[in-house]
Amino acid sequence: MCLAVVAGCGDAIHDPRAAPAGPLGPPPLANPLRSGESGKPAAPTNAANGANAPKPESNGAAQPPIAERAPIAERPPGAEKPKPKFDPIAVNGQYFVGWQKPKLAIVVTGHQDGYIEPCGCSGLENQKGGLSRRYSLLRELSERGWPLAKVDVGSMVRRFGKQAELQFSACAEAMRQMQYAAVGFGASDLRLSSGEVAAAVAGDQPDRTIFVSANVDLFGLAPKFRLVEAGGLKLGITSVLGDEYRRQVNNAELQIAPAAEGLKSVVGELAGADVKILLANATLAETRELARQFPQFDIVVSGGGAEEPPAEAGRVEGSKALLIELGHKAMFAVVLGLYDDPQQPVRYQRVALDSRFPDSPEMKALMTNYQSQLQALGWDGLGLRPSPHPTSRRDNPLAGKFVGGQSCKECHEAAWDVYINSPHARATQTLVDLKPARHFDPECVSCHVTGWNPQEYFPYVSGYLGLDRTPELAGQSCENCHGPGAAHIDAERGSDKTLQAEWRKAMHQDKANADESCRVCHDLDNSINFDFKTYWPQIEH
Repeated sequence: MCLAVVAGCGDAIHDPRAAPAGPLGPPPLANPLRSGESGKPAAPTNAANGANAPKPESNGAAQPPIAERAPIAERPPGAEKPKPKFDPIAVNGQYFVGWQKPKLAIVVTGHQDGYIEPCGCSGLENQKGGLSRRYSLLRELSERGWPLAKVDVGSMVRRFGKQAELQFSACAEAMRQMQYAAVGFGASDLRLSSGEVAAAVAGDQPDRTIFVSANVDLFGLAPKFRLVEAGGLKLGITSVLGDEYRRQVNNAELQIAPAAEGLKSVVGELAGADVKILLANATLAETRELARQFPQFDIVVSGGGAEEPPAEAGRVEGSKALLIELGHKAMFAVVLGLYDDPQQPVRYQRVALDSRFPDSPEMKALMTNYQSQLQALGWDGLGLRPSPHPTSRRDNPLAGKFVGGQSCKECHEAAWDVYINSPHARATQTLVDLKPARHFDPECVSCHVTGWNPQEYFPYVSGYLGLDRTPELAGQSCENCHGPGAAHIDAERGSDKTLQAEWRKAMHQDKANADESCRVCHDLDNSINFDFKTYWPQIEH
């Protein structure tokens, strides 16, 4: 099947409240794909990238209900006025404009990289991605009556350890609930404990696993390819782990063949398929080479490439295949609509999983179970061991020891007043108040308490251990920026002026360096709109 791709234009699909429930569950309260009143044509846009999406009217005209229901964006501490309501359609554009019901819609995802849900620290409405929003997209498409086939290139996690294993298991279960046709492996997935990965891959029905790989042998659990019927078409799907990524896996329990060698053994098995799909968890360069080497494939998906999918599908010179790049952190999905139209057999749409897509109860339940597992295991069960702070010293047992911000109040009253009235003081409580609560999740706790490494997600010796054991270390307090204070306080209580000067200097934080300190938590993943010049006046002390 030779596929030519175009981006659609015309009418957006209509309101799901008039549609029956689909196989993925009951309809949402609002149509996340709608851009206007039900039954009315949507304004034209560049459907591939939404760059020309209409902006909010300035003449008082009513805006789309989904925009009106979008939550208020984050505001800096102490700001007098809330920001205007965030409009995801104005920012990211309309989707599926001009698309009639396709013969089949292929939904392509991948590179979750551990970002199973947006953290929300800078406002959920400002962030993209997450399994819950993905589920809502799939449910919406299903309720439109579109036949669907879902494939994922893999790379569900990015770290090691027990928490990453729980994430992988949660992702595998989510894929099963979302009825994926095929899922590949990434190097990060295969660096986890083989037993835990195998259990997640097998699930309750090992003979019906959705995982597939032409070159990764995981105890024989994952078939080399899958033949799937959808929309009256037979899809032949396989995946490979690219050679560059393959070399990153050092696991004697796994057998991983070179990518080309694995594909040679399966391409003949796909001969009868109407559409042949290769999920290549590989660099973009290697993906292109595999597409040229195996021209049988109609669609080739790369796990490499840019940070977000391009506006249009690519082509590989010397191959008939469409080249699909996914970006990272699964912030986008790519949807291909197949049509019986010789002029436009395929339409392409990248979809930012933004706040127009509501949370799904199904994924909310899965995330609640995941957080409950973290709570049950605790720091010890997750393999987290407190490490000495970099400022620790053998000649001073108090160096590198945390005491809590309350201990700073006696001498630094003005600074304390600023801190205690800032969101930093309530940082831990925000995790407690979430539903489900996140204060047992190391990836959240590390930037919401005192005495943790914010990027590596482990506690320092004498750092926060829990609200019941170390309540004085709750909140994002003084010592996270100025350093552990035990030695400084001890020096101030003594009479050694030299020692006092030494520790005062050690605790001093230059404003010139404060921006860098802030960004260890206010990074692009968690606080995408952070601007030091804007926020510093709110906590200046």
